[in-house]
Amino acid sequence: MILEQKLNQSLKLSQSMKMSLNILEMSMLNLNNFMKNEFSNKFGVEVNYSKQETYNDDDRLEFSFSNEEENFFQILEEQLSYFNISKKIKDICIFIINNLNAKGYLEISKVEIKDILSTSDRELEEAFNIIHNLEPYGVGAYSLEECLKIQLEKKNIIDKKLNLLIDNFLYPLADKKYNLIKDKLNIDETTLTEYIDIIKSLNPIPSRGYNIGKIRKIIPDIFVKQINNEITYEINQDLIPQINIKNNINDKEYKKLNEIIHCIEKRFQTLEKIIKIVLREQKDFFITKGKKMNVLKISELASELNLSSSTVSRAIKEKYIKSDFGIISLRKLFNLSSTIFLCQEKIAEYIENEDREKPYSDQDIVKLLENDGIKIARRTVSKYRIDLGYKSSSERKISL
Repeated sequence: MILEQKLNQSLKLSQSMKMSLNILEMSMLNLNNFMKNEFSNKFGVEVNYSKQETYNDDDRLEFSFSNEEENFFQILEEQLSYFNISKKIKDICIFIINNLNAKGYLEISKVEIKDILSTSDRELEEAFNIIHNLEPYGVGAYSLEECLKIQLEKKNIIDKKLNLLIDNFLYPLADKKYNLIKDKLNIDETTLTEYIDIIKSLNPIPSRGYNIGKIRKIIPDIFVKQINNEITYEINQDLIPQINIKNNINDKEYKKLNEIIHCIEKRFQTLEKIIKIVLREQKDFFITKGKKMNVLKISELASELNLSSSTVSRAIKEKYIKSDFGIISLRKLFNLSSTIFLCQEKIAEYIENEDREKPYSDQDIVKLLENDGIKIARRTVSKYRIDLGYKSSSERKISL
């Protein structure tokens, strides 16, 4: 009897924890819909939206492209059932799939996946092997080059020079610098033509042709403002329904309602604890309007709050900040590498001090970075420049 009671208590605890974690990772919009469904439909409790009507033209309601019906991602998850893998590997695969972008590329690093999931190199390698065997081939790649080479492997095309072309000469290929490529790879015209035909047969966007979602509303969870040299914040609670229990409900339903309310309150408390640390560590980001960012690891924040890394990862998922300079994903403010931001600081420094009549091209910036002892590819410079909010050199040019 005592054992049975302990088992029942354990089961209730695990169910409560599961609901708490599910609510924690909900976006503001999903939380709002969840509450309407739970309170109005299941319990018949009256729900009021005291401020909802004022949101039609309010700047607190933003719109963005995001996944609502993730059919592409569901198709990938369904394929996992065809593989004889452990639950741990399957969970890693599902985590990877859920972190793919709209093109099917992965934007979260392997180091970060290990940090969040506390997984080993062997387990991660096994999970990626599964991901790269999912159709359409190329999903889970970190770059166009990797995406194309995954597809070559699945086509059993093994050619060292073709791989070299993909790794180093896609930009010259796009610019039709055929003689340069032939000279660098020591190949003839016929071979180059064959290579071009093979590359054209590959899919640079794995998600192409699949339904990845519709336009939906994004509601900011946090509002951040800069007043003088201080950063202030406010948690958005305006779209959360006001609960008015008028109907007669039994004790079991009342306990269930209280449990849900407790989980929602805990969600806001956890989010507030996280944002306090984020604003402390990323103050420079908001002061410079996104031009500078400091290193902030999920694991370090989790340790400070005495939470698991996976809990913090859930808490920042699909959460958005409304700042004076636009909508920012809370996830963007976490990173693992100071090298990235050293590069970004240098790029910002070059562009801010360039001759506006002769602005630096991305290739010019590559050379400047090399002179400073930093070696990165032009496409990486382009990505960092765009992330920093700078336009291309032709758009930055001022004619006098």
